[in-house]
Amino acid sequence: MAVSKTILNKAEISSSFSFHIFLVTFVTFFIHRRTFKSKRLILDDNREEKIMKTKIAGIVVCMMLIAVVLPVAGTINGGAYNESNSNIPIIPKEPSISPGDYFRFIRVGWHIRTYRIHIPQSYDEMNPMPLVISVHGFTSNSMSNEIMTGLSEKADEEGFIAVYPNGATDMLFLMFSRILLGRYGRYWNAGFCCGNAVERDIDDVGFIRALIENLQKNINIDSNRIYVTGMSNGGMMSHRLGAEFSEIIAAIAPVTGTIGGRYRDGPLYIIPDPEHPVSVIIFHGMKDPLVPYEGSTNFISVNESVSFWVEHNNCDTIPQINISESGNIIIRTYTNGNNDTEVVFYTFVNGGHEWFGSDYFPSSESSATDLIWDFFTKHPK
Repeated sequence: MAVSKTILNKAEISSSFSFHIFLVTFVTFFIHRRTFKSKRLILDDNREEKIMKTKIAGIVVCMMLIAVVLPVAGTINGGAYNESNSNIPIIPKEPSISPGDYFRFIRVGWHIRTYRIHIPQSYDEMNPMPLVISVHGFTSNSMSNEIMTGLSEKADEEGFIAVYPNGATDMLFLMFSRILLGRYGRYWNAGFCCGNAVERDIDDVGFIRALIENLQKNINIDSNRIYVTGMSNGGMMSHRLGAEFSEIIAAIAPVTGTIGGRYRDGPLYIIPDPEHPVSVIIFHGMKDPLVPYEGSTNFISVNESVSFWVEHNNCDTIPQINISESGNIIIRTYTNGNNDTEVVFYTFVNGGHEWFGSDYFPSSESSATDLIWDFFTKHPK
């Protein structure tokens, strides 16, 4: 019989965890600041040795703090988890959730994963609401993604729940990279990209599945209207999730992503064949310098990605083509797919590696956020 861990009082959890996180953050900042100051001791002949000693001391202190933080963090949200299958966390259903913004933790295996969630003012727990999961790009995070996409504002206007998961970075890696390199990064394991997540074979697919299941337990989500979008590494992850969860996800919207490629000199990876049809809307700029439109040694071309979904959805292979008045946007629409699915491909002739139409990239004449939601509304499961 599975034995559940003790469920702590939420106030105690929140207070204890907040304190430890504050402590770790303070020490990390202090050590990083001391290291920076040490670098400025130009007249000190032993400055290199001082810097190294400071970093070593910081690593030792952080490792001691981690030993204190992790046992507390493992029970965040008052969550118990099933000892017989620690990969799937069990979080008790909350009686209700109010509109607003929340930062949440869940435990998946040995990893503590985090996400942000926006509940619109129109949310009524008696009525199911669509869910949009937005996956951030390489070295980005949930907060930056929320700001860049503007999906929370769109959620308030249109009435859907927006969730922004964070890519994997265990606390040890986070602290070491912050102290030693002065930065941190979050990545997704899309099968072939990117970085630390691929090298460590992080189970991001398992994380998102657990996240969806937990959200469905705690929030009244329309199971026929679950969608995924993302940019760059997040766009690649959107492709993978659409294929892996084709029985759950109604539609995906990859931005500057692709279905496969190679990690360094490794073998070619392509997302698995979806078992069910999934509607897809794809956005890509022809001048993208990071994920080339025509493909590269490490990335499959965008046209091959489009063809993958056209074939698996059994859509018409000859698209309807529309061109904007400026000539900058070419829209190819492949219709008549199984279960009324379709594949729509937006090419931005002068576009680069960007979330088209956001405040970060105001030069675009169309809003990817608006187009994505409009597409999603037309394609329930």
